[in-house]
Amino acid sequence: MDVDELFLLNPWWKEPSAINFDRNIVKYNGSPFRYFPEKIFKEILYDKPGIYTIRGPRQVGKTTFLKLYIKRLIEKGLTSTSILYLTCDGIRDRFELGEILKLYFETFGRKIPHKKYIFIDEITILKEWPLTIKYLADAGLFDDTVVILTGSSAYDLKQSSEKMPGRKGFGKDLLYMPITFGEYLKNIGEVVERMPLKEILSLSENDLKVLEFKKGGIKEHFLGYLNTGGFPQTINEFLKESSLRESIGIYKDFVLSDAEKYLGSRTKVLEILRKLPDIVGQRFSWNSLVEVFSGKVGSMETIEK
Repeated sequence: MDVDELFLLNPWWKEPSAINFDRNIVKYNGSPFRYFPEKIFKEILYDKPGIYTIRGPRQVGKTTFLKLYIKRLIEKGLTSTSILYLTCDGIRDRFELGEILKLYFETFGRKIPHKKYIFIDEITILKEWPLTIKYLADAGLFDDTVVILTGSSAYDLKQSSEKMPGRKGFGKDLLYMPITFGEYLKNIGEVVERMPLKEILSLSENDLKVLEFKKGGIKEHFLGYLNTGGFPQTINEFLKESSLRESIGIYKDFVLSDAEKYLGSRTKVLEILRKLPDIVGQRFSWNSLVEVFSGKVGSMETIEK
């Protein structure tokens, strides 16, 4: 990857307002359901160097979060070339990642009078990526930089993050989970008055009927929330199409492709999914699951992944 390709991935280098035409930003602005992850924003200190990892399921909104964060930095008036975005979908291996980052620092590093911001999306795609991050951190390239790494493989990102002790600075490991039911209601404009359980139990039968009448729509919203799983993209499809056909296909492909990558076989994950209903409600350990699956999925490590 050369400098020209970096400009394609980071169009705000030429024109800061280009961030407004980014496909993720455009899609976010045009969605009937827009979730703004304020909690995650507050966890990342933009004025202090550090290495952050954000792990969460695919399609939960991690890439959109990165673009929204970039947009906020640009709106603060920061030098546009101080913001580097990379997606590992187009990077061959950890060595190429290292070369790209060194190229960036050699090209722009000395020209930037303040902190730099590096966003690396889906870094867990690259095998042994922590070795590159550790090497660059030890070389001092991240001393005045906020680095944000995302990954959909919680297993890989957690294990790999633990291999970088003492190198994260002010950074931390963050979880980006699907939205809660409360966040769902807030985003659709449904205001629910919180009441202590003790107060509810003290209500008369007539008062309970009035309360049920006032909040009768909550049950319908809850069913809608359960159908979508708290994923913004899925919620938007459900609101637009009243179906989840596209989302189901996308998640199925993701699960099976990850199974092939980490387990070496799609058959193994299908076997696990078929057996899980048989043990719902039971106490189990990773070792006991190996026995349940009768050796068809290999070892305890395979099931844990």
